[in-house]
Amino acid sequence: MKFDIPLSRPDVTEEDRQAVLRTLQGTPLSMGTALSELEATLAATVHRTYGIGVTSSGTGLEIALRALGIGPRSEVLVPALSYSSNVNAVIAVGATPIFVDCDPRSLNMRIVDAEARITPQTRAIIGVPILGNPTGLPELIALCSRYEVPMIEHASEGLGSTIGDDNVGRFGRLSVFGFGPNRPIGCGEGGAIVTNDDRLMAACRALRTQGRVDRQSFAGQPMDLGMLMEFSGFGLDARLAEPLAALALSQLKRLDSIRDARNEVANEYIRRLAGHPSLILPTIPENARICWPLFWVRLSDRFGPEDRDAVIAGLHRHDIGAANHYPPAHLLPHVRAAFGTKEGDFPAAESIGDRMVSLPMFASMQLREVATVCQALDVILCGLGHARA
Repeated sequence: MKFDIPLSRPDVTEEDRQAVLRTLQGTPLSMGTALSELEATLAATVHRTYGIGVTSSGTGLEIALRALGIGPRSEVLVPALSYSSNVNAVIAVGATPIFVDCDPRSLNMRIVDAEARITPQTRAIIGVPILGNPTGLPELIALCSRYEVPMIEHASEGLGSTIGDDNVGRFGRLSVFGFGPNRPIGCGEGGAIVTNDDRLMAACRALRTQGRVDRQSFAGQPMDLGMLMEFSGFGLDARLAEPLAALALSQLKRLDSIRDARNEVANEYIRRLAGHPSLILPTIPENARICWPLFWVRLSDRFGPEDRDAVIAGLHRHDIGAANHYPPAHLLPHVRAAFGTKEGDFPAAESIGDRMVSLPMFASMQLREVATVCQALDVILCGLGHARA
């Protein structure tokens, strides 16, 4: 039997569609009022002063690194267990990624290992709430303050997540969000940078617009009659288009309800899978709240990567979404070739990466669909267990 439950599904309402259509009825389609309102609303939501909309979180990371003056002969600490965009942004500016192993419970950068990897050449640390879990971010920013090293918070998976009295996006000198298709705020593509620093804000706005510092670099300015161009230096084409900004803004206005719906789905997964002998579930501290971008489980230590792949393939045969998040960044082929990293360098990240499976998660997911996923997962795991016996 096939169930047709995707890994993710965008949460798009009629109000969202109308917001996009309104941007198509006027000019401009870039750097207009939808983007300026998104920037202001996002900054206010995460308690920052400035927002800068960009084409993607990966580009936002590169812009953040460049705004901090990071380039060749600089070292940047990067989580070994994280999406490839973190290391790719470091490579793009010519810096050297220094990988840090993960905490086996939170999956985030292990603080003691991060401190051991800091050198006089360390110019930044990329802190990532892996799969939305903010555990360890307060300790990481304290470490950065102690060593006077700026943190770039790659907060793409954590918009809406909180720890104590702080929210994800509030920790980094610069924090970067992404609006990819599986995010709680998902407009297909796009992202944004937030900061409290007016100098870094100006640098990021210039960098996203080919280095321009005239009014073209600010959203919401009248552009119909053109302007006098003025450049400060190098830049990229990284402006977030108005239709995407309008969609992200419309979704952002109901972030609380989206988070509540995703939490209900996550709680149902935990209720149904808790105590399963073949699974390790996410560990969530009492003072944290996660706005789940995905829901993950980890196979127990008696399984390996071939078993993980078999679980994913089995779910796919039933048209149930599943994926491996994440292949350790230090083992990506281009990273191995450039920096000589190898298996065994970061054992916690490798062990977890070998056994993690992401399951369907979206705001409109029904509890009966969660039950179906859990039942299918249990049948597949039982089959693997019998094959091993």
